Amino acid sequence: MFERQLAAGIVPEGTTLTERPSWVPDWDSLTDEERRVYARMHEVYAGFLTHTDAQIGRVVDSLDKLGVLDNTLIFVMSDNGASAEGGVGGTYNEHRFTHNIRDDVSDSMALLDDWGGLDGYPHYAWGWAWAGNTPFRLWKRYTWLGGTRVPMIVHWPSGIRDSGGVRDQFAHAIDILPTVLDACGVEMPETVDGVGQLPVNGASLRPAFGDAAEPSPRSTQYFEMLGSRSIVADGWKATTDHVSTGVLDEELLMEGSRDFDTDTWSLFRLESDFSEAHDVAGEYPDVVRALERQWFIEAGRNNVTPLADSLRGRVGALRSRRYPIPPLLTLYPEGGPVSDDSLPRMAGGGRVLAEVDVPDSVAEGVLFALGDWTGGFAAFVDRGILTVVAATPSGEIRAVADRPLSGGRHTLGCVFRPGPNGLLRLEALVDDVVVGAAEHNHELPHAWQHGGASLTLGYDRGLPVCKGYDPPFAWNGVLHRVTVEATSDRPVVEKDVIRIAMQVD
Repeated sequence: MFERQLAAGIVPEGTTLTERPSWVPDWDSLTDEERRVYARMHEVYAGFLTHTDAQIGRVVDSLDKLGVLDNTLIFVMSDNGASAEGGVGGTYNEHRFTHNIRDDVSDSMALLDDWGGLDGYPHYAWGWAWAGNTPFRLWKRYTWLGGTRVPMIVHWPSGIRDSGGVRDQFAHAIDILPTVLDACGVEMPETVDGVGQLPVNGASLRPAFGDAAEPSPRSTQYFEMLGSRSIVADGWKATTDHVSTGVLDEELLMEGSRDFDTDTWSLFRLESDFSEAHDVAGEYPDVVRALERQWFIEAGRNNVTPLADSLRGRVGALRSRRYPIPPLLTLYPEGGPVSDDSLPRMAGGGRVLAEVDVPDSVAEGVLFALGDWTGGFAAFVDRGILTVVAATPSGEIRAVADRPLSGGRHTLGCVFRPGPNGLLRLEALVDDVVVGAAEHNHELPHAWQHGGASLTLGYDRGLPVCKGYDPPFAWNGVLHRVTVEATSDRPVVEKDVIRIAMQVD
């Protein structure tokens, strides 16, 4: 891969590979079983990349058929460096990562045939993330080049004559808007409907389209991700993964009330060392100090500060909702799906109950459902029997009623009861009577889905929460309302909530 990058001119001559971190396994040290598992992970990645390429091709083909392709400006890029949320061994369900649950190679081997199928939410091992960011250091969630530098392809036949050319001018996501406006001949308005607009900090890349020797339109850019900070300025790049002391902001910096610890920063010459392989901070302490000062100036200007280096500090800086979510919420099926961000937080326990009319004929259908079998919960009736299921990061818990439902008005649902040592008890309820229960060492997640999910009432959509029904599997009785209530069976530890939030996408 690295040799092909050099041959294509994507990375300049003289670039050196970063060293493999000691905690990333060497391929030669893997067993045959581990290699088969890891190989399958990248096979799935390659398959999805091929699928993505095909969809991009569909867009391009459509533009071509419309006769507008040549004068359409297309950008193809990534939002960040390759992701390492799969952990050291990869995972069949990425929701496990946010709860610090590691997948065993033997477990992954047993699921290998379906890796990349509908049943899982897989993520490759972090060794692939490091390889995918060649020649850079680390990956997403860090501000080393492996986390921030990604390829960008620009296609515009009417405006770019150097087809297939390579450009090395500095570019950042904030430069895309100015470039598009420049290409369209549109100036950014200072006000819209009398409202002053925030300044656009990026710069147009259009001059570089025509001249590979054109200077970069700007030379400074700050980065910050979960306390990892870096800054690029005038051919230098400084990076640190630590916040030195307390809560830091630009005002304190400008007052000179803080001493800097330059040992926490690494320094690189970007023009000669594309891959951050050689730290020269010890040779240029004045440059490090100047870049750190510049970082705070840029971060302060863009509302990044104050910056806290502890969970307590981050929690303290969070603003509470003006209209907080109540612990008890009543929902009606006419309202449509409800985002889990709008539901009471049930990490400490809770109940979800549906008030229904059960038909005299055989009752069936979903009463409520959120998420899918990679993370979620549902209550459904199959041939008159109530079943409630929780798909947790550690596995499925299923409670089935010990008796069929009778016709008429009933309240049906489930209760989540966290216990000691990570125990979770799930109970199926009919009119406040426990008719089925199951328990296992599965903690309730603070978030059922990384990207968010929605609670559907009276039906399900997408993938099911468990085997045993196929969405939409609509309820064949009458659904009047659903109540969602957070209880205090176990207190929610705020630092755990923030930890989970920091680990998700």
